[in-house]
Amino acid sequence: MKQLFFMLVALLILTACTISPSKIEFGTDVCNYCDMTIVDRTHAAQVVTNKGKVYKYDAIECLINDIAEKEENSFAYLLVTDFSSPEKLVNATKVTYLISEEIKSPMGANLSAFPNKDKAISFKGKLFNWEEIKQKIRN
Repeated sequence: MKQLFFMLVALLILTACTISPSKIEFGTDVCNYCDMTIVDRTHAAQVVTNKGKVYKYDAIECLINDIAEKEENSFAYLLVTDFSSPEKLVNATKVTYLISEEIKSPMGANLSAFPNKDKAISFKGKLFNWEEIKQKIRN
């Protein structure tokens, strides 16, 4: 019985310390950068620090601006919503970004993320990778 108790306590401690993304509660969660309620399921974003702190954003540009002065290696996860699969968070450093007047985003940058270039080019606009979009948004 005593061993079972210690095993349960150890399991509880391990699961409590898990560093992972958190579900975005649309209509309830607030953007860490601009304080707007997160409602748009196609443009939300999230970062999780190496210590497990979760920050949620209503737009990709809010994420980019909020982490501008921070070291990217301090994050366990940098995530953006895949525009073609609403609510699906994907690695922000691996996707193709599109700025297009055809797709309006919450903060007005008309910035969306796609899992690959092929999905993004079905819209008119300018394509960017992670490094390029950070420069574009920060300037």
